[in-house]
Amino acid sequence: MVAVVVTGCAVTQQKALEPLDWIDKDVERYSVTGTGSWARIRKQPLTVGPFTGDVAAQSVWSSLPVTTSSDVQISVGSDDAKGHRLESGTVAKDNESELQFRLLGPSGALADLRCRQHRYIEDQKTGLTRGDGTNGFSVSEQVAYSSTFNCKARGADKQWPQWQLDLGGGEAAPMQGYLIIDGVKYEVAGSQSSNIGRSPYTVSYEISRGGKPLVQVDRSGDGLVSLMMPVGDKQHVAFVGAAAALLLANDPLEP
Repeated sequence: MVAVVVTGCAVTQQKALEPLDWIDKDVERYSVTGTGSWARIRKQPLTVGPFTGDVAAQSVWSSLPVTTSSDVQISVGSDDAKGHRLESGTVAKDNESELQFRLLGPSGALADLRCRQHRYIEDQKTGLTRGDGTNGFSVSEQVAYSSTFNCKARGADKQWPQWQLDLGGGEAAPMQGYLIIDGVKYEVAGSQSSNIGRSPYTVSYEISRGGKPLVQVDRSGDGLVSLMMPVGDKQHVAFVGAAAALLLANDPLEP
């Protein structure tokens, strides 16, 4: 998702807000290619700096909608044009997808990643119309919401760590959760904040430990992955793999 603000002759493109703690820190930034619908159509691999994500399977929610609805209609007053019809029911949207890719570095294969993602939304709707179809109104209220994103990685050899990513949410907000690398837990939190204000969608994810930001995954435009240095080789590979998964994941806030 790309957001652009035009002011006079100046064009400002949306980007994530970097952590304040990084103002005087050594931060390595990796440009990204291969995200978005056009890249999927062309089967373009994801690149994060010198790393490549060779995608084997990727489901997109918009192409796999599963929607169910139930309605009850009740006539109020006379059963003619002067009467009214009350309608009440629910609309549920259930999306499930998978993601599989191999992470490669300059020296070859590093890890294989497999992810599953799920979202469930249920709305309660009520409407009232005249018998002749005029003067109608309706209201809708979200009564249930959940989203999850779970990934597991298997290192190409014993040198690389085993890690897993578990995110979720019980409301229409960016997902949060944990990245676990060799038993060490890191916090992961999505954000809607950007340089041009609050976005209706997930702008970025931040990976931190003990309140200290270590990685930022900016989903704006083509994307950008930033890592605070120094970082050990094992953590470096795991951070990049998790960042790649977060770049390729469906955004639960998008339709």
